[in-house]
Amino acid sequence: MPDDYSYINARVRVMRTKLLDGRALDSALSAGSYPEFLRVLTETDFAANMRETTAQNAGLPELDRALSQNLFDTTQKVLGFAEGDSRREIETLLMKWDLVNLKSIARGIVSGRGAEAIRESLIPGGTIRPAALQTAAQATDLASAAASLAVTGHPLAKAMRDGAAAYTNTGKLLDLEVALDQAYYRHALKVSRDNSMRTYLSREIDITNALIARNSRGQALDPNLFVAGGSYDAGGYSRLSGGDAGGNADVAAILEAPTLEDAELSARSALDKAARNISIADSDGVGIILDFLRRKEMEIAKLRLIGRGKFYNLPAEQLRKEVGA
Repeated sequence: MPDDYSYINARVRVMRTKLLDGRALDSALSAGSYPEFLRVLTETDFAANMRETTAQNAGLPELDRALSQNLFDTTQKVLGFAEGDSRREIETLLMKWDLVNLKSIARGIVSGRGAEAIRESLIPGGTIRPAALQTAAQATDLASAAASLAVTGHPLAKAMRDGAAAYTNTGKLLDLEVALDQAYYRHALKVSRDNSMRTYLSREIDITNALIARNSRGQALDPNLFVAGGSYDAGGYSRLSGGDAGGNADVAAILEAPTLEDAELSARSALDKAARNISIADSDGVGIILDFLRRKEMEIAKLRLIGRGKFYNLPAEQLRKEVGA
């Protein structure tokens, strides 16, 4: 196995052809019932993961497990193509889902959602072992969740512990989430040797700082919440609270979004665009993989939405709007 992207990208390009195209998604959306939706999926590359979904009394949990297993299998296959530095860089891309999962666990614990609901919200594409995530999801407080991760030696374990302590002192979940962001991007930038990956990470950091500023609207930005490594220095970050995006249209869209949901939608759109552009501009770097992983995540998210819509008999127009089709 080579430690370069020419071989890896050739394999990932083949995998990209197997993503569901617009026609396949339209067939799923047009299904007249939940069983028909499942039948449509069994005629795609999801077939191997769908056996449990058609068992007697099967419902959404079985669908979620099938989609989760498909995503996990996909990420492990991509990782299996690489070794050396390229493998470490791809692991860093997958670690973004670890970041999302740890935030989901923290939010779930603080809001009292319960272990089962937290587990259902987790994305199985990261690098933290499923058993460790399950243990953290069952914790009754943030300190216990952080302690369960400490034994894994994961790069974000210390940040989870420090963030839990910060939350105890301030009562602000944002303090914990930003501690995780800061740790992730420090690690990612340290690992990255690919210029395209560093370019993408810089844009992602800018988007992260913009979301922090949007969440802090009406308040002075705490300089301790600044995530370094993007195009903004500390001064540029402080001006975000006043709506000064420094000429960055994507950041401006986030700052001007009327709701947090709209801001997060703008953020996802900007990052999708950045990944597509990098995959086109640098076909010999990590961009192809980055773009593929984002497309795969979006595919799974859309199928989850469609599945729920069909299960609960949502009107077709409402479902299409939610899916963005």
